[in-house]
Amino acid sequence: MHTSRIFTLRLMRVGFVGAVIVCAVSAWACSSKSQPAPAPAVQPLSANDVSWLFPAPTQAADFANLIAVRDITTSNPQDPTKRDPVWSDAAFQQFLVIADGPAAQAASGVTGQIALPKEAQTPDAWFVAGIRIDAGAPGLSSDIRAQYGQLPEIRLIIQPIIKNPDGSPKVLDIAGHLIFDFITATPDPPAQTDCFPRFVADTNAFGSIVTDAAALRTKLSSGQLGGHAVSTAGAPLGVHPGLADPATANAVRNEMLALLERHISAQRLGSMAVAGLPNAAPAPWIFLSMLGDHAGHFGPAHGPTLDGNLQFAQMLNPAGTNPRVVPEPHTNNLNPITCKNAAVSATSLPLAQRSGVATFTVFATPPPSADQSKQILDTIADPSKSFFFNTDCVSCHTETRRTMELLNVTAIPGINTAALPGGTWDVRNFGWGNAGKARMQATVTRRTANETAAVVTFINSQLLPKPQ
Repeated sequence: MHTSRIFTLRLMRVGFVGAVIVCAVSAWACSSKSQPAPAPAVQPLSANDVSWLFPAPTQAADFANLIAVRDITTSNPQDPTKRDPVWSDAAFQQFLVIADGPAAQAASGVTGQIALPKEAQTPDAWFVAGIRIDAGAPGLSSDIRAQYGQLPEIRLIIQPIIKNPDGSPKVLDIAGHLIFDFITATPDPPAQTDCFPRFVADTNAFGSIVTDAAALRTKLSSGQLGGHAVSTAGAPLGVHPGLADPATANAVRNEMLALLERHISAQRLGSMAVAGLPNAAPAPWIFLSMLGDHAGHFGPAHGPTLDGNLQFAQMLNPAGTNPRVVPEPHTNNLNPITCKNAAVSATSLPLAQRSGVATFTVFATPPPSADQSKQILDTIADPSKSFFFNTDCVSCHTETRRTMELLNVTAIPGINTAALPGGTWDVRNFGWGNAGKARMQATVTRRTANETAAVVTFINSQLLPKPQ
């Protein structure tokens, strides 16, 4: 999530006095000519206006309403007559090499490494499962922004799909993230020593994205897309209402594609991530992040809650395996927010100085008490307390399913019940997950819903035009 600067309108004193004099001479002339028309207020955005989830495809006809990553292109900077993919061949090859490299092994001597199947080793196979417009990563609370700055982004959640002999889709249970940044070239100095520089939001660029997202919402709700009005106002987060409606799905898909092509590009791709499995195996899950330098070079990211030295990836083993989580994380989500973390260096935040909770403790047999489990899981699901730099990947991708299983939760406010993770092995936060059935299901977790709510609150309170 990211922040944007707020621009305020300042009245010049001389101009104000002059306006008063003119009004005294001719009230009619002042009201009809001198006063600018009030700026129209923009209706507040809702969750589905900034987090777009596509329905999991089940039949050949569904391809028409999906966005292939290769569909998303932008003008070539040197030759406007040419179109460039936003996921360049060079970036894709680095994605493959890193995902298949030593950094994707969760720990030395441990069996299990990501191995993307042959079908996923071409960019043509990858499709957009979800899109998230975020006002500021890694979080929008004031204390997180004070330590890390504000990094607005558009995040594509992508998954490979292959075509069965009859043309129907088969979604592979693998996911990638492509994260496009909207920040200035010059960051702010670190908040503390031994920390990263702080991101500075490109407010003009992100403000334009917000404007376009609001326009898409308004077109849909006024019946301009597909000739059928669909409202997103107040709808719980799930499959986007405009994509779920057959009358509007294709038109909404085209609007979303157009918005992406106006705003993202290969030059804005700042980081990537992968959640994958060993080749031809159903387990274990392995999570790995990749950082870029905005010059086209990417490398594996040290796990911020791991040892800060040689540990990059994290692994979730299936039930019956001990330990379930490898390597064991050392989180810091119970301490005051700090920019110090193991992704900076091994010495930035030593293990002995960290204090936090993680889901590896609620995978134990027997698990903690219901009260203890709730405290752990609620902390991880709270984006003002837990985020990428102080909480491990496995925790963020398993807290909702653990909450459902340990606390007997069947409904979560703000989430369409049909989109709750339907199986123990569904680790999607936002995308198509394994529900233990023949086909994938669209999935939303509590953490994603909470992050989306924070983004909506920030945009509505600070970025949308107010009536003058």
